[in-house]
Amino acid sequence: MASFITASAFSTLAGLVSLSFGFLCSIGIARLLGPDGSGAIAFSLWLTTTMTLVAGLGISHILNRYMPRYDRPGNPGGGLTRVLLPYFAMPVALTTLGFAGYGYVFQNSDGAFTYTPETWMMIALFFAVFSLASIAEASARGLNRFDETGRLVFIGCLLQLPCVLIGAYFFGVPGALAGYVARYIPQLVKLSKYIKIPAAEGVVVQPKMRAHARNEWFSDIMGLMIWGRIEILFLGLYFSTTEIGYYAAGLTLSNLVVQLPTQMVAALTPHMGRHHDNDDVQQINLTYQRVLRWITLMMMPICFGGAAVIPVMLPLLFVPEFAAAIPMAIIIVASALATALSMVPSLTISAREMSSFFLYSTPILAVLSVGVLALVVPSLGGEGAAWVRAAIHIIWLLWLVLFCWFKLDVKFDVWEMIRLLSAGIACAAAAHFTLSYQPDIWGLGLAIAAGAFSYLFSLRLLKCIPVEDIWAIEANLPKVIPERLQDVAIKSLYFLAPAEKRSLND
Repeated sequence: MASFITASAFSTLAGLVSLSFGFLCSIGIARLLGPDGSGAIAFSLWLTTTMTLVAGLGISHILNRYMPRYDRPGNPGGGLTRVLLPYFAMPVALTTLGFAGYGYVFQNSDGAFTYTPETWMMIALFFAVFSLASIAEASARGLNRFDETGRLVFIGCLLQLPCVLIGAYFFGVPGALAGYVARYIPQLVKLSKYIKIPAAEGVVVQPKMRAHARNEWFSDIMGLMIWGRIEILFLGLYFSTTEIGYYAAGLTLSNLVVQLPTQMVAALTPHMGRHHDNDDVQQINLTYQRVLRWITLMMMPICFGGAAVIPVMLPLLFVPEFAAAIPMAIIIVASALATALSMVPSLTISAREMSSFFLYSTPILAVLSVGVLALVVPSLGGEGAAWVRAAIHIIWLLWLVLFCWFKLDVKFDVWEMIRLLSAGIACAAAAHFTLSYQPDIWGLGLAIAAGAFSYLFSLRLLKCIPVEDIWAIEANLPKVIPERLQDVAIKSLYFLAPAEKRSLND
């Protein structure tokens, strides 16, 4: 448990840094390039990250799951990254050339996704850098080197923000994309550290690895149609890039929700994988419940409270021209809780080597998602896409939870989750009613304060935080966090714990 909490802390800190800088970049792009430019950037980022999954062939899942199995002193990971090099190098190279060539072949064509050759060159470069950097990150995470990934994320973010803003100001969309390329340069450089390590004896791509990669890759491809922003493709086909820009504003805010738990659970697969290998089902259940509880606890005020203040917050952060994005942003941010929570059962299923579940579940949901989007988006636009996204993500969360409950015997306390949801609703209600009386920047500050107070009061009143969780956190916080900050955090958590339980630690 100690290593998991330490790894999660490092990963979460890195996630906070990445979120903060990414959010500032999105705001800067919106103000410099407007909805149309924001839409072009959103489509470019969606395209490159999507194709990274396609061209990756599930290699990152092998690294994340099996690197610890071959780790030896002086030979980290047993050279598994080098063994897998031929599998990902060719598709990455071919896709990069395909992006670059597309820009020149169709530079004079009319269409929804016709950009300048310079933009397509930057898309190609960003894809290559991002794809290879993701391999390096998967190698580091598989070896539990979250301090390394956190440091590289911080360096990359320091490069990203000024490069995005300067590039957007002087060169428009291609210049802004150059800033995103800079973000992943440090991780790209680190890849050489892993591929230069020769393979140890017995380190080969085994049939079990191939099956794991194939299943995860297939589920990723299907997942692109469920939670991979495929709505952007439909909006681009039926509407203008400006509509994508409005929708991207809501996605930018939801990323503050989704990306943070992504970093928090980054260590979950190797951690649960080790317990699965040791047949320690009890520890898997304990970890599952705790992670699900704390992600819910942390994300609830951001999702529900954030959705409540969007009518005032969004035009202030972006520009008044983005007011049309408010309805869809409310839906996207509120439903992002389901997206965040689904990561826990999904990674649990993967860690327990039951990834065959995704082979039949994701195609069904993918077909449903694409079919409903094709029917709804042409008439309802971005708001319709947001409703479809919310419904699909909630259905997926329920399916995952039920599979873990009945097939893996991995459960959670339902009444505890109901209490947490009640606290989140109280937070949203307090923020909404405060803002309804004073819908301006001052009211926004009061609404956030009212929502926070209501949420914390509800957590204590409803006894949502078990003191045993606080003991585990207190015992395993990494030393890199300043002691004063640790003391403040732990004392705050004890204050929120039920009084009768808190006395157990006396």
